[in-house]
Amino acid sequence: MARKKKDSPVRFFTVDGVEVETILDLAGPHKDELLKRIVEALARDAARRDFNAERGLVSGQT
Repeated sequence: MARKKKDSPVRFFTVDGVEVETILDLAGPHKDELLKRIVEALARDAARRDFNAERGLVSGQT
C-alpha cells in the first residue's frame, strides 16, 4: 500500500502571497546555500552531543 503524503500543518507564503510547498522554496536562488548551512548546523549539533555523551554529560534537551 502506498503512503499518502500528509498535508503539512504549516503553510509558507512569499511576500506577494504566493503559497510555496516548502520553506526551502522561500530561499529562491539561495536554496543551496541555506541547505548547506542547515546541514552544517546539524552536523555541529551531532558532534557536540557525541562529545558530551563520551564524557557522560547529559543535555537538558531531548
